[in-house]
Amino acid sequence: MRKKDIKLILIVLALTFIGFFFIYDTTATRLMAKELSPYIFVQRQFIAFLIAIAFFLFFVTTPYRVWERLWRFIYGFNLLLLILVLFFGRESLGAQRWFSIFGFSFQPSELSKLLIVISLAGFLSELDYKRKKLGFKEFVFTIILILIPFLAVMVQPDLGTAIVIFVTGIFILFLSEISYKYLLRLILLGFLLLPFLWLILKPYQQQRILTFLDPMKDPLGSGYQVIQSIIAIGSGGIWGKGWFQGTQTHLNLIPEQHTDFIFSAIGEEFGFLGCAFIVLLYYLLFKYTWEIARSIKDKFGKYVIEGILFCWFFQTFVNLCMVMGIFPVVGIPLPFISFARTSLIVNYAMLGLIINIYTRGERQVI
Repeated sequence: MRKKDIKLILIVLALTFIGFFFIYDTTATRLMAKELSPYIFVQRQFIAFLIAIAFFLFFVTTPYRVWERLWRFIYGFNLLLLILVLFFGRESLGAQRWFSIFGFSFQPSELSKLLIVISLAGFLSELDYKRKKLGFKEFVFTIILILIPFLAVMVQPDLGTAIVIFVTGIFILFLSEISYKYLLRLILLGFLLLPFLWLILKPYQQQRILTFLDPMKDPLGSGYQVIQSIIAIGSGGIWGKGWFQGTQTHLNLIPEQHTDFIFSAIGEEFGFLGCAFIVLLYYLLFKYTWEIARSIKDKFGKYVIEGILFCWFFQTFVNLCMVMGIFPVVGIPLPFISFARTSLIVNYAMLGLIINIYTRGERQVI
């Protein structure tokens, strides 16, 4: 391995173990109040971590050209999983997006983030090998490739993951040699379809957007989680209140804080400095990944790495903005830190694929 490989692995491990730390922090008090072990969620995340390591090793050792050749099969497999979960998946909190396998919940829509990156990268690099320009037909076909899994995930419903899949797909399309007039038309079409998209949202999803515009309209209902999160982060000040001293966190005032809102516990107990340290780790993760992407000559490898980089960046950015009340709550976990077991496994698979491409791919001096 090279220095950048090692740096990426160390950063990801640091984020993961910080996640263990705060998953315990945000769940222990609640679990002990119910006379349960305070380590239940940490143990579950650790099992997911062990599975993630296995996926990481698999994607590191399998020649990445295999995925390029099998992009059609991978896309079909992705759609099959997204369809099957609608019929045979486990329902929870009004959403049907999980398979239960030997007591372990697996979320196909999380895996779809990686599979859509591989599929689009395979299709676009295939056009490049054939020296075909990305004309209008190819552009429409690419949009269809993105929209089908996007709509399949929306139906579950899982607005946050659907948004990640869509914007990541559009970003990869943007990286290709496409005429900007097509992208401008797509943006215009998106604005025209906004009223329709509003109508297909579930009532609670619409309420989340309205709450973002005015959280105080329903402070004890739809606006409660965001308001408590803002209070928690703001009350941490510069230094924070200290480990296990967060009132919002340990009075359980933020629902499901160990998942999408885990950053609010960091802000409350470790203050601005703790938040800045987390942001620094993500910055270094993005920086080294970007440097690797720039060094790759191979189109497929470049598309994959830059697609994964954008996927990580978008999720991190939206999650941080979400817990601070800057964006609506859309259900996007903080990569490597949140209690989100399928997400952790998929993110480690992405890391393995990046290192695989960097090790085996043709590089250029930068």
